[in-house]
Amino acid sequence: MRPTRPGVLLATGFLAAVLTWSGLRAWTGTGGSEPQLVWRTTLTIGLLVVAVLGLGWPVRQWVRGEKGRRIDALRAARTAVLAKAASVAGALLSGVSAGFCVHYLPTLDIAARRGQFLVALADLVVSALLLAVGLVVQRYCRVPPEEDDPQAGAKA
Repeated sequence: MRPTRPGVLLATGFLAAVLTWSGLRAWTGTGGSEPQLVWRTTLTIGLLVVAVLGLGWPVRQWVRGEKGRRIDALRAARTAVLAKAASVAGALLSGVSAGFCVHYLPTLDIAARRGQFLVALADLVVSALLLAVGLVVQRYCRVPPEEDDPQAGAKA
C-alpha cells in the first residue's frame, strides 16, 4: 500500500469546499433553509483523531524497536488502512467545513450565523487534525527496509 499523497488530499479538500459553498448558495438562493451545524460533529471527529492516534502509537513503538509486546502484522496493516481512510475523510470534512465557513463569512454580523460559523471553523480545525493524524500514522506503519547482509553493501 502506498501512502496517501498530500497533493491528492489538498485537491480533494478544495473540490469539497467549492462544491459545498456552491451547493449552499444554490440551495439558499432557491429559498431552502441552511443545514444546522452542531457541536456533536466536532466532538465525534475529535474522538476519531484520538482513536486513530491511539491505534497507531503501539505500531510506531514496535517499528521503532520497542519489541516488548508483539504486534500482529494484520493489526499493523489494518491500522495503516485506517490511517489512510482517516486522511481522506479529514480532507473531505475539511473541505466541507471550509465551504460552510466561506458561506457564513459575509454575514458574521448576525449572531446566529456567527455561531454557525464558529461551529464550522471548529469542524475545519478538527478535520484538518484528522487529516494530519492520518498522514502521521501512515508514516508510523512504515517498516524500514531489511538489510539481509550488512557485508554485501561493503563489497560493492
